[in-house]
Amino acid sequence: MFRLLVQELKFRRNTILGWGLGLCFFPLTYIGIYPSVADEMAAFADLEIYAAMGMSLGTFADWVGSIMIVLLPLIAAIYSISNGTGTLAGEEEDGRLEMLVTLPLPRWQIVTAKALALAISSAIIYLIVSAVSWIVFLVIESQIETVMVGKDIFTAVMAGWPFVFAMGMIAMFLAAFCSSRRFASMISTAILVVGYFGSNLAASTKVLEPFEPFFLNTYLDGTGKAILEGQSTEDTLVLLGVGLVFFILALIFFQIRKLTVGVWPWQRGKVEA
Repeated sequence: MFRLLVQELKFRRNTILGWGLGLCFFPLTYIGIYPSVADEMAAFADLEIYAAMGMSLGTFADWVGSIMIVLLPLIAAIYSISNGTGTLAGEEEDGRLEMLVTLPLPRWQIVTAKALALAISSAIIYLIVSAVSWIVFLVIESQIETVMVGKDIFTAVMAGWPFVFAMGMIAMFLAAFCSSRRFASMISTAILVVGYFGSNLAASTKVLEPFEPFFLNTYLDGTGKAILEGQSTEDTLVLLGVGLVFFILALIFFQIRKLTVGVWPWQRGKVEA
C-alpha cells in the first residue's frame, strides 16, 4: 500500500504545485493590499450584505478570517471534490481502475492509499498558502495595527484544512456510491454551495436555525476572535469526524461496487441476472 501511496502522490505533484501557487493569490492580493484599504474596509464593516456572506471587515484579524477562513476553503474544496470524485469514479470511467484492482492488494488498501494521498496533497497545498500568508504578513506588519504575529496567521490559515479534508472524503464516498463521476461531482458541489449559503442564512434566520449544525461551513469561524484565539476544538473535531465517517463509507461502498457496470447500489444486485 505504501508504494501505491507514493505513486498517487507522484501523480498529484504538478496539481499540488499548481493549486498551491494559484491559491497564493489570496494572501498576496488580499492580505498584501490591506494597508491601503484598511480605512475603507472599516467603514463597510456594518453593511448587512457582508454579514450575510459570513464576512466581517472591522479589523485586520476580521479581514484575514473573512478571506482566508470563509472564502479560501471554498475554493480549495474544489480541488478536493475534483480529486475525490476523479480518484475512484473518474478512474473507473477512464478504464484505469480495473487494472488497479488486479494488483495483489485488497480494495480497502486501495481506497486508503488514495484517501491518504488526497489528505496529504491538500495539506501540502495549505502549507504552501499558509507559509506565503506568513511571509506577506511580515512584509506589511509595520504598516498595520494588530496584535497578531506571524505564527497566528499561519495557524489561522491552516485551520481551514479540516474543512477541505471533510469535503474530499465526502467526494470520495460519492465517487464510490454514485453511478458516475458526473453525479458524484454534482452532488458534492451542491453540498459545498448549500453548506456555504445555508450556514450564513441559518445564522441570521430563525426559521433555518435548527438546520445550522447540518452545514459544514458552520464549523468554520471566520471572526477576528477565532483568528486570534484559534478555531474551536469541537468544531475542528466535527470536521475531522465527518471526514473519517465518509472515508469509512467510501471503504464500504467501494468494497461492494461492481466495476464498469455504472449503476446505483440498489441496482447492482440485479446486473448479473
